[in-house]
Amino acid sequence: MDLVLVGERIRRERERAGLSQRELAARAQLSQPTLTRIENGVRNSLTLAELDRLAISLDVPVRLLTCGDPVRQRVQIAARMNEVVEAEREAALRHTLEVLELDARLDQLGGRAAQQRKPEGRLPLPDEFLDLEQQAKELAHRVRTVLHLGCAPIADVDELIEQLTGVDTAVLNWPRTTEGFTVTDPVRETTLIAVRACDVPERQRFSFAHELGHLLWGDGAQVHELDDGRTPGEKRCDAFARHLLAPEEGINEWLSGEGFPRRGRVDERTAALLARHFRVSFPVVLIQLESMTLITAEQKKDLWGPTGVQLAQRYGWGPAYEQEQEAAQAVRAPRRILERAVEAYRRNLIGVRALAMLEGRTPEAAEAKLKAAGIVPTPPTAKRADLSRLVARGLAKDESRGPANDE
Repeated sequence: MDLVLVGERIRRERERAGLSQRELAARAQLSQPTLTRIENGVRNSLTLAELDRLAISLDVPVRLLTCGDPVRQRVQIAARMNEVVEAEREAALRHTLEVLELDARLDQLGGRAAQQRKPEGRLPLPDEFLDLEQQAKELAHRVRTVLHLGCAPIADVDELIEQLTGVDTAVLNWPRTTEGFTVTDPVRETTLIAVRACDVPERQRFSFAHELGHLLWGDGAQVHELDDGRTPGEKRCDAFARHLLAPEEGINEWLSGEGFPRRGRVDERTAALLARHFRVSFPVVLIQLESMTLITAEQKKDLWGPTGVQLAQRYGWGPAYEQEQEAAQAVRAPRRILERAVEAYRRNLIGVRALAMLEGRTPEAAEAKLKAAGIVPTPPTAKRADLSRLVARGLAKDESRGPANDE
């Protein structure tokens, strides 16, 4: 057993649980200096009893500390990032993997809805010889066709993803430098698409659509930032999200139906109302309008700049936008995994910290919410000792020692 690796896992799980060294040491009946040496990998030995107490205190299996988690070692990742900040990216990834790791633990415990729903068939991909913009536009059209969306606005992108692919979706608390992750466990055939909780609802919707593009194209683990900017794969997923959320046919239909002037005469108010209709950012609409030759590059440059908050206040949906911002900042756990975790908690198979992690709450707040809903752990059944077996084991030990010497 590699004690250095064991120490690193103990430290990582302690930080995940939000415990200080002093708190964990007290729970595991260790001194804080002893725990420090264990986490630093400089202690010469670690008994099974100590490992067991640490695992119980951290609410994880012993094997997670001794062998690590196979989910973390085998996942494939696609990510959308604003900029490369390694520490923040790792923190976001760690949080995302915790959700998949919990799902894998729940497999061992049994319960309902163990696996993700598998869709029938696979959505055919556009010809790879098309340019990236055409590939993105064609795939977005196929998604809308399969789901019978026509050119209407999409209400909930995360629900669309689950309906189309069967994968789990989540909104998690991350640093601002990471917008989304698509994480796939190939062994369990489980995928999680997660995006950042933020105060820009249009960005959150776009991130979900962007990550759906990664999933459909099977991008998997790859580098998403190059020295000279974003990769072609990232640009293709951006274009896919743009065409999925604000299709050109829909833009034309909306402009015609509302009687707005078209080519060369789209002003800020028209573009803002169009962005509001499709629930996308103002820049996304401007890019679409330019690609449709409804505005020129110069007009796009002149219109560029206002934020969603500013446009909402200018054109009459300020209060509604504030409500949408509040909703976009809320953590949303994957429903399937949360249902399984609640059942396991009720059966007293996992602790409240796992649920708190999923819901983005403190353990105390999570426990209070569960209790208010009438969800409390089932008391453990007391096991009666089998006296006959204990006596037999004792006699067997005595016989193995041989006859006692009389002196």
